[in-house]
Amino acid sequence: MSQTNGIATLLKAEREAHEIVSQARKCRQDKLKQAKTDAAGEIDAYKKQKDQELQEFENKNAGGVGALEKDAESQVQGTLTDIKKLGAKKQNEVAKLLVDAVIKPSGEKHINAA
Repeated sequence: MSQTNGIATLLKAEREAHEIVSQARKCRQDKLKQAKTDAAGEIDAYKKQKDQELQEFENKNAGGVGALEKDAESQVQGTLTDIKKLGAKKQNEVAKLLVDAVIKPSGEKHINAA
């Protein structure tokens, strides 16, 4: 009888141990699920923060690019205007030099001629 009692006690202890292990596994799985959920929430919050920072940066610098383009365009136009004025001013002189070079050749020997 005491042997049956001992076996029953051992079986009961084994069931209790199995139950404790099962609860520990379940608790561990629940903690892992909770950790994944928390991590996903933090990731989403971080993504939203970085997206907002990017949007603010783009908005802040969007006008700057347009202003830089306008400044560059005005500089180019100014330079072109200066070149056209200089060309108009020197046009007669250049034409006279070309005509003189064609009409009055010089008898100089070219520096590359042997």
